[in-house]
Amino acid sequence: MAGRAFIGLATAVVAATMALSGCGGGEPTSFNDEVESNFVSSCVDGATHSATPASESDAQRICGCMYNELKQRMTFEEFKAADESLRQGEQMSADLAATLQAAATACA
Repeated sequence: MAGRAFIGLATAVVAATMALSGCGGGEPTSFNDEVESNFVSSCVDGATHSATPASESDAQRICGCMYNELKQRMTFEEFKAADESLRQGEQMSADLAATLQAAATACA
């Protein structure tokens, strides 16, 4: 994918798929394997079913990278708050947009 188009797609996909909870055991309280799996799975699904879909392998690589970047750039509490805000349809904050953009750039 071209750099700028990829960054826009990655930011949009991640913003729409900051999935935390999954089947079973309740709301997570820290970054863990379940959070990573849910995030990457949702991100890959969004990336491969978008208007300009990424290949499955590109989406896996990008989404895994985005998760690792976000984990380094945000506390779990910030990650969880962003997830809640986006799930409720609230507008993305400038700080979150900048964090997603920086992570997407690092993964391009």
